[in-house]
Amino acid sequence: MSNEMKIIANESDFILKVQSELEFDSLYQLIVEREPLRRELMREDFLNELGKDLHRWYSVSEAGKVIGGDKKIPPSSLNYYIENLKEYIIPGDAPSNKYVRLNYLSLLKLKMVLLLKDEFRLNGLKAEVGITGNPKNVVNQTSNDSNLPSTDFDNDLEERLQKLEVMNEMLLNLLVEKGEDDRPQLKKALQSLLNSENRLLEGESSLASQLEEQQLLIENLTKENEKLKERIDKTEEAAQKFSEKVEQDETELSRILESEKQINHLAENLRARQQAEAEWEKQGLMKRITGNRSEFVTRRIEEILGTKQ
Repeated sequence: MSNEMKIIANESDFILKVQSELEFDSLYQLIVEREPLRRELMREDFLNELGKDLHRWYSVSEAGKVIGGDKKIPPSSLNYYIENLKEYIIPGDAPSNKYVRLNYLSLLKLKMVLLLKDEFRLNGLKAEVGITGNPKNVVNQTSNDSNLPSTDFDNDLEERLQKLEVMNEMLLNLLVEKGEDDRPQLKKALQSLLNSENRLLEGESSLASQLEEQQLLIENLTKENEKLKERIDKTEEAAQKFSEKVEQDETELSRILESEKQINHLAENLRARQQAEAEWEKQGLMKRITGNRSEFVTRRIEEILGTKQ
């Protein structure tokens, strides 16, 4: 097959291709049996976007935009299902690197997972696609869960996770932009600062190193939060241990709150450093020649933050 971009000439051709590709897919068979879900899966705007390029590899963030449409789905929500259903979602010929890459068929499968998740839950979906269990034994547990304690705790946790995701994206948007090859790169102002001949602080790591550490911290926090969501999901299968589980989850919530404080602290320090560097550059030539850049930056950061580093 040609490596050139393939454009579907006729909408009906692509629909037939999708139906052929998913003919023996167990989740697609469930979708077909539920007419409202079938219509949602086959929405014209969604299929048109997929049909533009059948050879394209999507990042998780791009997948959230295509699947969610006007209401983008956060990467953390998609990563939760990708990680737990990777044998079903990630194609065998996906590029081998540290970033998840998805093709048009992966996006179709992800959307089917999202449409069925409330009815079948994660364990039910795993059984249906053959990862674990027996699909014949999977039933909708919604009616059986009516005697379980209130899910206010779950809802509160989900709200906190969503807020953390928004904070992560805001921080990344401050620092990162897309390059010519669509890969993330530092914004030009920051890149120019990193390329400057003067060091930010004597004996300390460069700004690039700090940004990498912050990115790694954010990724670790996201992974911890995804693991926490999975542990909470398991409470549905063990109602008798619910009280003990709540105590454990409250401890995890405290960790999340502490993580949010760390992220805010990192963001404040970075903004203060950027402001201090900008003020130094505005100094007159003589002041910059005779002055000490590191001392100036350190002093201004302390003044801006109001505390000693």
